[in-house]
Amino acid sequence: MKKLFLICLFVLVSFAVFAKGEVKTIIHDDGTNELKLMPQSEYNGIINSSRVPKADKNFPFIYESLYHLSKDDLKKSSNSSDTEIDINDLSRILRSVSNMRGMTYFSSTKNKTLVLYEKAYMIDGENSKKKIDDKNIGNADGQTSYCYQKDNSFGDIFYKLNYYQKDNTMLAVFTTTSPIGIGPVKAIVPGNLKIFIYVEDVGDEILLYLCTDLDSAKFPGIKGQITESMTARMDAVYNWFLKQF
Repeated sequence: MKKLFLICLFVLVSFAVFAKGEVKTIIHDDGTNELKLMPQSEYNGIINSSRVPKADKNFPFIYESLYHLSKDDLKKSSNSSDTEIDINDLSRILRSVSNMRGMTYFSSTKNKTLVLYEKAYMIDGENSKKKIDDKNIGNADGQTSYCYQKDNSFGDIFYKLNYYQKDNTMLAVFTTTSPIGIGPVKAIVPGNLKIFIYVEDVGDEILLYLCTDLDSAKFPGIKGQITESMTARMDAVYNWFLKQF
């Protein structure tokens, strides 16, 4: 009976992991700066040279998640009439910033689901609030754009968006251009938070790598606040990616 129980438990756990497609998640909040899950690609040099520098007296934080997503599963849950998923679909998705509006996340402090971004759209320049249409048509390689988000916790956030696209791969780098914090306390200075999103079409699956890299001012409670906030936001980015198929 014990052996049968262990087999059943293994099957259930394996099914849960397969259904979500998650390989692993690593949170670095102890000063470890090496990226452990980053796939080998032509963009490794770009990612490594774009990393956020860590100051000795600050609090460093890195979140990594790697997924293998079945195209068949994505197509079954999709409302699109497209029969195939390719790099052009991924390129469109990673540049559809306006579709982040209304994204939700679960707040453990308030014990309920909240809207993460009340507003989200591309803008006509750095730290502007003038809305423009998403630039999500054609090849994204070399594209530089800017976006604005009205964050539930952090208020106004501005990003510079750099895109790279080759063959069946694509990288998006989101870099903050404004300070981030709650109220008058701005713990993260411009440029000290980056989000890397790497996607690769590998045939029957899509490889998705998500990474948040930041350096924050250190004060009591910051570790818990950042860990909770950034984990919730990366889960929201993952769901934003999935819901666009």
